[in-house]
Amino acid sequence: MNAVVRLNLDIDAHDVSSSLRMKRAVESVKNLSPKFGRIVILSHRGRPNGVDGSLSLKPIIKELSEKSRRRISFLEGSPEKHLERVLVKKGIFALENTRFFSGEMKNSSALARTFASFGDVFINDDFATAHRTQASNVGITEFLTSLEGPIMKTELVALKKIMAHPAHPFTLIVGGGKMKSKLPVIKNLLAKADYVLLGGGVGNTALKAAGYDVMNSLFEKSLIPEAKKLIKNPKVLYPFDFRTSKKNILDIGPNTAKKFAEIVRSSKTVVWAGPLGMFERKAFSHGTETVAEAIAKTDCFSVVGGGETTSAIISFGLERKFSFLSTGGGAMLEFLAGKKLPALEALGIKYR
Repeated sequence: MNAVVRLNLDIDAHDVSSSLRMKRAVESVKNLSPKFGRIVILSHRGRPNGVDGSLSLKPIIKELSEKSRRRISFLEGSPEKHLERVLVKKGIFALENTRFFSGEMKNSSALARTFASFGDVFINDDFATAHRTQASNVGITEFLTSLEGPIMKTELVALKKIMAHPAHPFTLIVGGGKMKSKLPVIKNLLAKADYVLLGGGVGNTALKAAGYDVMNSLFEKSLIPEAKKLIKNPKVLYPFDFRTSKKNILDIGPNTAKKFAEIVRSSKTVVWAGPLGMFERKAFSHGTETVAEAIAKTDCFSVVGGGETTSAIISFGLERKFSFLSTGGGAMLEFLAGKKLPALEALGIKYR
């Protein structure tokens, strides 16, 4: 039996060695390789407009091969030119960035059929693109028996637990730059949550809605009316002090961090999407780190999602103290917002 496996290798070259996605891809390769004679890996990287050498998967596959201690042969160029040669071989192979190929983002049936020709079964182990409709994660399911992979299963178990029966008190932490992508999550979980804690650019928008002068800080003017409605709810807390630089709010303040930490220490379930400040700069990492450490010291069920948030947790050395770090940013948000995820639909997975 031979498999076509979709992984998430959308990793910045500077972060490849410490990336959560790389760690999960290594786990997946180690788990699946003994079960199949041949594995052909599909993945994308970045948002190229056609072929872009800087976004090739070649260096990522090299790292994956080294970390998994499995020989992975990289297949440069179009998949068609390798098909005949690969079909008579065993081992692990990886195709080039799927977004280099015309038809990937349009869910081309022809491209999906080509991908499917490399195996007998399709295994989707890439939760992070579950909200996308592409040839390599949706179209391919029309041509092969299709299953969820081990990493996908783990993601879904964690997120389903949040949606079904979260233990209370249940705290939702929302930060990062944009409120727009996270507002549907807040609305969908507001009835379930006991607290919603806002920081980052999301917190700035709430502050602006409350009448504060946010100076030159990042906020979303178009969402002020929505934010005004939101902050009237007593469950929703936004920063009441903050750290600034050059008239920009770059972190929640020490008193807000202390209050947020007190709340999460008493929580039984915590979901976190988006850092609470510019954690990459030490001077503005205090809020995010204080809350992360508070969660790490509790026995709550904690789920963290989004590249920046997971990077923050890893940079603080706390990744083993959280129940689950999700590889999905947009996919996790849409799952928690109760939206349709095409790749899960294509696999026939019941998730809502």
